[in-house]
Amino acid sequence: MSVMPNNKQYLVHDGVLLSVGHPLFGADNRAFRYGDVVFETLRVHRGRILFWERHYQRLLSGMAVLQMAVASFPPAQALYSSIIDLVVKNRIFYDARIRLTVYRKGAGLYTPERMQVSWLIEATDLQQTGYGFADKGLRIGIFSGLPKLAGPLSPFKTGASQSYVVAGIHAREQGWDDALVVNGQGLVIESFNSSLFWVKDEVVYTPLVSSGCIDGVLHRELQQLARQEGIKWVESPGAREAELLDADEIFLGNVIAGIRWVAAYKNRRYFARISKRLHRALMAQIDKA
Repeated sequence: MSVMPNNKQYLVHDGVLLSVGHPLFGADNRAFRYGDVVFETLRVHRGRILFWERHYQRLLSGMAVLQMAVASFPPAQALYSSIIDLVVKNRIFYDARIRLTVYRKGAGLYTPERMQVSWLIEATDLQQTGYGFADKGLRIGIFSGLPKLAGPLSPFKTGASQSYVVAGIHAREQGWDDALVVNGQGLVIESFNSSLFWVKDEVVYTPLVSSGCIDGVLHRELQQLARQEGIKWVESPGAREAELLDADEIFLGNVIAGIRWVAAYKNRRYFARISKRLHRALMAQIDKA
């Protein structure tokens, strides 16, 4: 008699291994009620977390802005081990997508009764190893219906993600592969799930964090790689539509998908040269270990 494989999946909540689907919290949870939450999305590649130090420090910085008790959160090495252990427990043999969520414990209305945090680790199989570079580029558009405003929390991933949610819905309705998001000044600052880059005359341009975009982990890694490759890098307050239409290349980047090049915006068509060069440098870097 054949034995059916065990496909049971797990997550980690406050250091405790639980089955996916196990009840975690009630209706008074502060992440649900008030968006009192900050999170990171990470990639595990060949048994290690990519860019871990940048992720962990960004998470601590976001917690500090929200006045969460950083001392109640696990130290970096203990958390790293928990993530890798969960990937092994879920029998993920390719790269894994990790969502690490931190929310404030306890009750209270807008004013919390406690500053300590709970944390949740989820792991899913990406069904591939390493970053690919697509033969076919993206078709994108600009969504300006719900601008993302710059502020102390805008560099971090929080529960206030409505601009991204509505932009994603709009992209789907328009048949786009992705939608670019604007800030309060109407300047394009990122896509709904990625950092934004455009190239003109061999120079890579990207929005400043002060423009309101996420302080992207892959964004910082690509900046370092560009310097090593001798590629000029300029940070700007954001992109005007005319700049994107005049660009030689546009590409997007995040730690899950890597670099994704744009083939079309409106009637403009683009190619992938600098983006492909950075992709090769990125793959060489993550496969060093």
